[in-house]
Amino acid sequence: MIKKFLYSTVLTTSMLFANSSAEININNDTLEIGSSFLINNIIDSQSEGNIYFGLSYLRTKADNNEENEDLLTGSLKVLNPYVDSYGFSIGMGIKTVLTSQYSQSFNAIPLSLYLKYEMNELIYFDLEGSYAPRVLSFMDAETYHDARLRLNYKVLDGGYIYLGLREITAKYENNQKIKYDNSAFFGYEFRF
Repeated sequence: MIKKFLYSTVLTTSMLFANSSAEININNDTLEIGSSFLINNIIDSQSEGNIYFGLSYLRTKADNNEENEDLLTGSLKVLNPYVDSYGFSIGMGIKTVLTSQYSQSFNAIPLSLYLKYEMNELIYFDLEGSYAPRVLSFMDAETYHDARLRLNYKVLDGGYIYLGLREITAKYENNQKIKYDNSAFFGYEFRF
């Protein structure tokens, strides 16, 4: 039930906003869907940065093969729309991460940094890192961190394919650590 709700919410909401994106990526054990919405006009921002609200849902096969592990993420980020003379642009943001595994509730609010390097009009790299220490981790959470590196290739107007590496780890107060993913992935991103 929750999967159907999330899928339909991400797809329907992404159609309501201009300059937004929807994406899906996979590997052997993990499926992630997400969407990002430009909200500058909605909040009447006078900022030169682009402000995005994002949602993503990640499902991965548990190591013990007993149950799947789900991770729901909401984010708010500000990205520099300009690229410097070397091809770099930066951004920063905040996320909220929710999950519930093994009868434990996990909520963290990691701080995030973003770096983009454009090689040319067709190819660019994204680097993202997020970290929540104990002070930004709630319920049964101890810490959270994730890191992603993506190589993106523009195949058509508004359509990209990408290859990436990611690591996502949540640590609970009882010292139990869950690695949601620590591998390569492949995906599509659509911008509209």
